[in-house]
Amino acid sequence: MIIVLRIDDRLIHAQVVIGWGRSVKPDRIVIADDDIAANDWEKQLYASASPDFRVSILSVARAFEQINGGVFDKEKIILLVRGPKGAMRLLEMGLDLDEVNVGGMHFSEGKEKLLDNIYLDEGERDTLRELVKRGITLEARALPDSERIILNSMVV
Repeated sequence: MIIVLRIDDRLIHAQVVIGWGRSVKPDRIVIADDDIAANDWEKQLYASASPDFRVSILSVARAFEQINGGVFDKEKIILLVRGPKGAMRLLEMGLDLDEVNVGGMHFSEGKEKLLDNIYLDEGERDTLRELVKRGITLEARALPDSERIILNSMVV
């Protein structure tokens, strides 16, 4: 069961492992990212960043197949994607969720500030708009006890 689908360009880091992990107590963290899944060194690096939880690092398609196929049915999962396109791909494949946590999308050239920890380029904003059109609630929250900000009206 997915307890959090989080967009975070850093994927696994202290906010996820300690902040979210201690609060929602997942059994597993799943990273759905095609590039990392194809790179053994990066897979080992990300897997070692979470000593307290099992970690699966899969391509987006493989993550969907395993989630949809029941592989993780008896586990509580934090599902991490690097950006809005990863979340959209999972939903287009048929992932059944109604909320996405937008945790961290950091500044880089060509991005505009939406909130302190969320910077978007036009493509990311378009993808978030599409998620909103599909009925997804976008919530910005760095940590479970942070103020919950609904982004839906901010991205349309």
